[in-house]
Amino acid sequence: GSVGARSAAAPLLVLRGGGAAALLAAYTRALSAAPFATKGASAAVVAVAADGIAQSLTRKGGEAWDWARTRWIVVWGVIFSGWANALWFDLLSRLFPEARHSGIALAQKVLANQLVMAPALSAAFFAFTVLTRTPPPAQSSEAFDRFDLEKRGRIGYVRALGFALSVWWAAKWAALRRKLAAELLPTLVRGNAYWTVVQTVNFRFVPPQCMVLFGNLASCVWTTYLCIVANRAAGDSSRNS
Repeated sequence: GSVGARSAAAPLLVLRGGGAAALLAAYTRALSAAPFATKGASAAVVAVAADGIAQSLTRKGGEAWDWARTRWIVVWGVIFSGWANALWFDLLSRLFPEARHSGIALAQKVLANQLVMAPALSAAFFAFTVLTRTPPPAQSSEAFDRFDLEKRGRIGYVRALGFALSVWWAAKWAALRRKLAAELLPTLVRGNAYWTVVQTVNFRFVPPQCMVLFGNLASCVWTTYLCIVANRAAGDSSRNS
C-alpha cells in the first residue's frame, strides 16, 4: 500500500528531463532539508515576480522603478504567502484528512479556506500596503515640529514623538478603512471565482508538501491583480471597478 502511494505521487514530484524537472528536483531537495525556509523563499520569489508584472503594467512613462515596494513585497511573500499559508495548509490537512479521496471533505476544505483564509489574507494585504506604502501625512511632521524640543528636552521629545505617531496612525487607519470599503468586497468576489478552482485542484491532486508551491505559482496572477488594486490611488477605484 505504501509503495503504491509513493509511486502514485512520484509523477508530481519527480519529472525526467528538462529545466522544469531540474528546478522541481532542486525544490524538493530544499524542501526536505529546510521546509519552512524553502516555502518562505519560494513565496517571496513569486511575490516579487507578481509585483514586477504589476509595476510594469501600471508604470507611466518615465517613472522610476519602485524598489521600496519590491523590498516590502519580499517581506509579505516570506511571512504571509509562505509561512502563514504553510501553517494554514497543515491545519487544513489535519482537519480534513480525507479531502484527497472524498468529495464532501474536499468541498468542506475548500469552503473553509475561502471563508477564513481568503478574506483574512486579502484584508491583511490591503492593510500591509497602506501601512508600508502610503506616505505619512504632513500633519505628523508638523505636529512634531510644533514642540520646542530645545526648551522641553527629552520629555518634550517623547511627547512630540508620541503625538506625531498618533496623528500618523489616525491617518493610516482612515486610509485603510477607505481602501477596505472600496476594494475588499469586489476583491473577495473575484478571488472566490479564481481560488475555488485553484484550491480544489490543489487540495485534491497536489501532494501536501507541494501545496504551498502550487498555491504560490497560481497566486502569481492573483498577486499581480492585488498589487495593482492595493497600490492604486483611492480616486482610481470607482473608475476601475
